[in-house]
Amino acid sequence: MRNYSGFTLVELLVVIAIIGILIALLLPAVQQAREAARRMQCTNQQKQLVLAMHNYESTFRKFPGLPFISQYGFSVQAKILPFVEQGNLQELIDFDVPLMTGSGGSQTINPVHGPVAETVVELFLCPSDGQDPMFETSNSGSFMFAGTNYVVCTGDGTDTNYDTRAETNGMFWQGSQAQFRDITDGTSNTAILSESLLGDKSYTSGTVTDPKRQMARYGGGGMGGNGEGFTGAPGHNPDMNTAASAAGNIDGRGRSTWLWGREHLTSFNTYMTPNNSAPDIHRNGFGWFAPRSQHPGGVQVGLADGSVRFVTETINLGTWHALGTKGGGEVLGDF
Repeated sequence: MRNYSGFTLVELLVVIAIIGILIALLLPAVQQAREAARRMQCTNQQKQLVLAMHNYESTFRKFPGLPFISQYGFSVQAKILPFVEQGNLQELIDFDVPLMTGSGGSQTINPVHGPVAETVVELFLCPSDGQDPMFETSNSGSFMFAGTNYVVCTGDGTDTNYDTRAETNGMFWQGSQAQFRDITDGTSNTAILSESLLGDKSYTSGTVTDPKRQMARYGGGGMGGNGEGFTGAPGHNPDMNTAASAAGNIDGRGRSTWLWGREHLTSFNTYMTPNNSAPDIHRNGFGWFAPRSQHPGGVQVGLADGSVRFVTETINLGTWHALGTKGGGEVLGDF
């Protein structure tokens, strides 16, 4: 008689089960390592952008401002291109030629600037987002826009500080010329940049179902005077969920271009804590925009001193408001 050696069926099943358990344990660790690498890259990119603003301020004796509401609406991001080794791209932009054509909701890109608008700048994209950065508009023709994840801080959004046509309590507003000397709260206590998520490209009526990638949009009606943006609902210091439920429109095009500097596209304020469950709200581009990310637990925030900090979703709201202001006189605790 011959004796045959080998695994029994039970032994084989046990080995397979053990391998499956090890893989299940290993995958989260691999994913965490990948996310840590993406978050580090995001930190480095934000730091480059903040330092570019420092160099801009050193060169022009002021930080770049948001554009006035006009067809010459070039963004802060477009103005700092030479300071992030994108001078060749900026040379393609003719700042003396209107960026947009048309008016109101029918505005679209001037064909002269089409090639620039559709240029993807990797430095403007957070590697953790994963969303397609290209957006299409069909207003008066079809054009492509390349989006951005990195947005500038316009203040805390309280009272009338969401309306950037008048000076806000943050670093950026329309035509702003803020300098380092204006940051009386201290550069390490003042947010200048953060991140948001690209939109899901939806644009329809209804209520927001994905607050990370959709905004609530109030349609119709004009805006009030400087510093008095919303006329009627939702008013100043609104409850965001209540105000969003009354908006009636879903706008998933936020952060859809780095070139056009409208507030809902390229800015944020600290009215809502990071990754808030309530959606952003805008009317005619003005409103309340929380920073948002795919980083678990919070967002990266670039401070005026050139550092980048990870701010958790559970940050105290008062502290978060204070980070959005440049001269509020608040005393910040740990964050």
